[in-house]
Amino acid sequence: MSDKLSGPVQWRHPPANRWLYCPTCQTGLVDQIWDGVSRRYCPHCGFVYWERPLPAVAAVISHPDAADQVVLVKRRYPPEQGEWTLPGGGIEAGESSIDAAIREAREETGLIIVVDSQLGTWSTPNYETIITFYRSHPVGGQLEAGTDAVEARWFMVGQTPRLAFSTHQDALERFRGNLNQELP
Repeated sequence: MSDKLSGPVQWRHPPANRWLYCPTCQTGLVDQIWDGVSRRYCPHCGFVYWERPLPAVAAVISHPDAADQVVLVKRRYPPEQGEWTLPGGGIEAGESSIDAAIREAREETGLIIVVDSQLGTWSTPNYETIITFYRSHPVGGQLEAGTDAVEARWFMVGQTPRLAFSTHQDALERFRGNLNQELP
């Protein structure tokens, strides 16, 4: 089976109001006020649907020979399909945020990276994702679009296209500011 899917990819679960049945025992869920908030609740087994943001990571990968060049990827799947972003994605169960950044970079760019430092952590504007950005550099691999990307390439930091997500744009601007402070 190919890693590249031909149909749409749904990476988020539906909002709480769309959950009709308990994922544990299949009993119909009801609304229950919990700490002043209406939550989906199973009266049979006690399952409560706590709607929480998803943790994610992204890497600002700088060129090993030119720190003012970074890798961007053009997204294969929604949201913002066909738009440029930093390589990144969700943290999977059982991995650290740094391990996730390394995995996502390899999956989307073909590069093996080392994380140098954390640039910061932002909430997306709708608060559904909390994303940590890492400054990194490649130590192996070859730049090529991976399973979640249709294109991956180097850009001069001052000549990048507008990024699809405001959090990615903010992280890139912080990277650019840090880089300007480092240069003589």
